[in-house]
Amino acid sequence: MDAHEVILYLLAAVAYFVPFYIALYRKVNGRHLVFWFNLFFAWTLIAWVLLIIVSLSLRTEHHNKHSLIL
Repeated sequence: MDAHEVILYLLAAVAYFVPFYIALYRKVNGRHLVFWFNLFFAWTLIAWVLLIIVSLSLRTEHHNKHSLIL
């Protein structure tokens, strides 16, 4: 295995976990669930796309800190 193959595998691993990286960056609630679903189901392109959508639509911790408590 040469350096080009190693770089390709590393890039593929980074791309595989893009939904989890989005959830981490946004600090969404339930980001640990995003990680586990990403790990086991993102090998299908449909699940990977759905996980990106979920990561972008979940509430963030920042959002909950500024909500009013009535």
